[in-house]
Amino acid sequence: MRHRLPLLGYAYVLIGLASLLLAGDHPGVGMALFAASAFCLFWFLESLRAKLVRYDPDRFFAGIVLGGGASFIALEAGAVAEQSTELAGVAAACAASVVIGSSLAGLSARKVPRTLGRLGVAGGLVVLGVGMAESAFDWTLAGSTLWASAVGFMVWVVVTATFLLRT
Repeated sequence: MRHRLPLLGYAYVLIGLASLLLAGDHPGVGMALFAASAFCLFWFLESLRAKLVRYDPDRFFAGIVLGGGASFIALEAGAVAEQSTELAGVAAACAASVVIGSSLAGLSARKVPRTLGRLGVAGGLVVLGVGMAESAFDWTLAGSTLWASAVGFMVWVVVTATFLLRT
């Protein structure tokens, strides 16, 4: 059963994308879908944390991933509810922590290909930079609640879920 939990990463992306697209015009529906996507993301992140604990005996990176993920969900919920690019930018910093922390854990334990780990770190930095730009310039990708930083994080979730399911 546990080995299938990364599938919830795909569910998070599908439901989360729908919630971000709908939240501007239909806030109640958007938040209901966001709740379902948050549920999926928590379980996905726990499956990732369980792997990282084996790679990272002192659990430093595992703590960053779980703390960053929980903070991301709380901040992103506020951003969606308030249609706030400022909160979305702070949520992007939390998402970047998840991406970079898990990539560094995989690299340091030599459990991910070097190129994939480095791309993860670079992707995390891009998510952070885009989130900062979204906050600074009150910018969204489309509509009022579709942030490029959140979409970037979703891309990482799909790649990571695929990697976890294959290993």
